[in-house]
Amino acid sequence: MNPRDDLIDALRGFALFGILAVNIQCFVTGLGAPSLGILDAHSSRADHVVVWLTAFLLEFKFYPIFSFCFGYGFAVQMRRWKIAGVPLKERFGRRMNAMLFLGLMHGTLLWFGDILTRYAITGYVLRQYAGCGPRKLLNAAKFWLAIAVGLLILFAMLSIIADSSDTAAELAAAKRGMREDASRVITAYAASNYVDATIQRIVDFKSVTLNFIVLIPHLMTIFLFGALAAQLGLLRDSARHREVWKKLWWFGVGVGVPVNMIHAGYQLHASQNPWVANTSVIAMVAGELAPILAIAIVASFALYGARSGGQRIVTLLAPAGRIALTLYVCQSIAMAILLSGFGFGLGATLRPAGLFATAAAIYVALIALSHAMWHLNIR
Repeated sequence: MNPRDDLIDALRGFALFGILAVNIQCFVTGLGAPSLGILDAHSSRADHVVVWLTAFLLEFKFYPIFSFCFGYGFAVQMRRWKIAGVPLKERFGRRMNAMLFLGLMHGTLLWFGDILTRYAITGYVLRQYAGCGPRKLLNAAKFWLAIAVGLLILFAMLSIIADSSDTAAELAAAKRGMREDASRVITAYAASNYVDATIQRIVDFKSVTLNFIVLIPHLMTIFLFGALAAQLGLLRDSARHREVWKKLWWFGVGVGVPVNMIHAGYQLHASQNPWVANTSVIAMVAGELAPILAIAIVASFALYGARSGGQRIVTLLAPAGRIALTLYVCQSIAMAILLSGFGFGLGATLRPAGLFATAAAIYVALIALSHAMWHLNIR
């Protein structure tokens, strides 16, 4: 591995933690409860703090970073394959076929929130831009961004219409249905055998995957900006582009921090009131804009990764990023063993703070595993 690739590897390795810390909060609650868990009278102050901080710093911030790295890697692969005379679209298509198969297995057998399937589906669209230069990638990113923004506006308008048409009786019925569904799902994941958990997982995985279709423009935009960053050498020669990264950092912080404070407030309220249907347009928009803070995180790596302190962090995290796909699946295996009813069943008792501590412990173990595998030349 060339030293110049360490920064993107470290960024990818760091993203694994954010993804794990968010995913673990809903591993046993499924789609029937708030994404960051349920807070009740027995929840500690630490649980409340963890939910707020997870929403503010992690949720919707690290899947964009992971996606940015995917787009970056796409451009790097295309450049290498083009030099080697390899058919670009055909080779990438075969990779997406393999990723789709792995994602389907992962989503049905381990974790309903699988992202590999979504990456593969979007990757079939992305391969149309194989071999494109910076100008075409930028124009394509603008095109997909316009579609993503248009869909956001459309869904906001539909939400307002639905809000105004809901009656008190309908809201009460929805509240009862949410509580009953959540109880059934938690039992299936945290207190049942593997077969029952898999049946529920397939239902949730199908729902997540079908709902994702409308988010393809959103993911395509991130992929293309990642590919553009690779084409322009923004991370390969981050010192040269320091002024660009400074502007991006200020934008990410200036817009991302206030937006995510709003998002964190709504998510905390949702966890405290899990059976109240939240159709707030403000909450939806804040959630859609929350990934902007990810720009500041990426910019921080670009600005400080080459410094002495930053270089130590890069050296620590880079091995994890080099085997990110393996570790992503290992995360799900660890969560299944620790949290599921067919494993140790900790998901039935752990609350947000305990789940976050578990995620941190899993991540530390995976970092150690990545260093051991890299040292032993196991790729």
